[in-house]
Formats: sequence, C-alpha cells, structure tokens
Amino acid sequence: TALVEVTTPYAVLLNNDATPEQDWLERLLAPFELDDRLAAVTSKVVFAPRFLRLHLATPGFAPGGHDPRELGLQIASVAVDGVDVTERILWERLAYGPEGAGAGRFRWTRPSGELLVPVEGGGAGRVTLRWAAETTKTAVLSGISLPVTAELADVSYDVPPGAPTVDVLNNVGSVVNVGGHGGDRGYQEVDLGQYDEPADVFALCGCAVAFRTAAGRAAGWFDEDFFLYYEDTDLSWRLRAAGWGIRYEPTAVVRHVHSATSVEWSPTFVFHVTRNRLLMLAKNASGPLARHEWLSFLTDTLLQVRQLRRGRRAAVRPLVARLRVVRSLCRLAPAALRQRRILGRTAVVPRQELERWLVTNR
Repeated sequence: TALVEVTTPYAVLLNNDATPEQDWLERLLAPFELDDRLAAVTSKVVFAPRFLRLHLATPGFAPGGHDPRELGLQIASVAVDGVDVTERILWERLAYGPEGAGAGRFRWTRPSGELLVPVEGGGAGRVTLRWAAETTKTAVLSGISLPVTAELADVSYDVPPGAPTVDVLNNVGSVVNVGGHGGDRGYQEVDLGQYDEPADVFALCGCAVAFRTAAGRAAGWFDEDFFLYYEDTDLSWRLRAAGWGIRYEPTAVVRHVHSATSVEWSPTFVFHVTRNRLLMLAKNASGPLARHEWLSFLTDTLLQVRQLRRGRRAAVRPLVARLRVVRSLCRLAPAALRQRRILGRTAVVPRQELERWLVTNR
C-alpha cells in the first residue's frame, strides 16, 4: 500500500466515486490541531444524487411457513421519466433484500415505508413502478391510490410540480453491532441536521478520511488480506485498542456514488463482507464474541452441506459461496490469529472495554 511511503504529518484518502465539497480538506484536517491523540477524522458522506421521498402503504399479509416477515407487495423495477433507476433506489426504509436473478429479480416491501428515489437536475415528472402482490389490492403512494394485481404491471405516479428533494446520509462514522456486523451510522436517513455536531465514533469510513500518519504507521495501516470491505473497521478497532481516538466531522462533506466499485449483494460483495467480518473478529474481538460468530457460520454451513447430501432441498449457489468463504478463511486464519496474539500483548485498551462501543440497533 502507498500509505507506508507517506512522510507528511497527515494522510488523506478519498474514494474515486466520491466528490468533496470545496472546503472539505480544510474542514477535515482542522480537528487534529485540537487533540494530539486523534488518529483519524471521518467525513459526512451523503449519497451523490438528491432524492424524492415517496411514502407507500398497502394491506400487508403473512406468508407463513418459515417466513416470519409481514409483506406488502413486490417491486421489480422503478423508472424516473423513462430511465431505470432500480439499482440506485435506497430501499432500506421500505423493502427487504433482493430476491431472484436477472429479469426475475424483485424486492418484497413491508406494508408501509418510504421509498427514496434518486432524481437528477432537481426534480422528476413521472415515476413508473413495475409491481405485483399476492392478490389484487390498492397501494397508496404519497396520497395517490394505485392498483396492484397478482401479475407484474407498470403503474405511474405523476410527481407534483416543485416536489422537494432531499439529501440522504450514507455514513457519519461507522459502528459495529453486538453480533460483530459493521454498519454505517445514519445510513439512509434523510439529512435533517441530526448529525450536524462533531462526535467521537468507534470506526472511520474509508471513503473519505484523514489520518495522523504516525498513528496509522504504528497500527500497521490497512490489512491487505481484506482487499475489500471491513478493512477500515479493522484498522479502526486496532487504533482504538492502541488508545487513539476517531472523530466524525460534520462540516467535511463528500457526495458518494454508493457501491460503484462493486455492486451491493453481488457475489464479490457477499464473499468479502462475509469473510472479512469473521477475520476482523478473529483479530480484534473478545474470545466469546469471535468464537460465537465463527461457530455460527461454520455450523450453518455444515448443516446446509448435510441437507444437500441427504437429498433435501437446499440452495446450491449460496452454499457454494459459503464454501468459498470457508476455504479462504482456512488460508488466512493462521495469520489473523498471530496478529490477534500480538494485538493482545500491545493493546492499551482491553477488548472487553472496546466492546462497550458495540451497538444493538443495527
């Protein structure tokens, strides 16, 4: 990594899919002058476009069986003025994860929630949704009643002239939950000024961040075994174990094209997120947390293998992906465990104390 060659007091990283505001760098570096134990300052990252807020409500139903969800309807695609924006929709406030593949890909919504639709040039004239449901019913989209049938069909919503658009948060510092999953603080929240104060955060976002070079060098910079995802959270954990601080600076703003390098939920994304979370825990987490998460993953994988061998119905593609992760973990685990022993001997802040940062709301 080029970071090992840095000789300046500070090192700054900016993703190739992120565009900074004019005063971003000045704002990002300013906090270092106030705290000599500050290792990193992380930016306020918002999604690149502005968004139209559409509220959807429809009668829900319970699918039953092994599916505990309450569902609304299926959405296969969304277009704005004839341009497909399905992959740029922010779904978190309305829908579950994608299902199916190719032309059959769709998402189930909850019975109600908010759809955040990207718009260019400040506005949109018409939003067209291709949707279906378990039966014929009515959906209310921002006050307008629209029909839903059991077969996929296109319906259109005419956006009122002058409808407001909003910025949506991508990251205002990163968190780790009690199960060891990393996440973006503020993710997909409409920016209403709720994160406009500086704050100490557990982890930085590598999208747009400044480091104190001495702190990064002492921590060994990023672990190149990670390649994609969790490498910034792993480094944050190590910096905090060494007694350094990490600050979120709300006035240092960048606009980010989310998942432009690797598509969210793609095989590449799933592989690296799954593997690297477990590597991060092996290196940094307390023994009980690391063991629990590793054993849960390996046990679930073994159960799926047994089901397949016994001729029971099983999803082959996800199982193959899990086995790829297991193979990679077997190769990388020895190095991760060696680093764990070194980090345990040199840590200023104990693992159990660091885990007080772990959150329960993600």
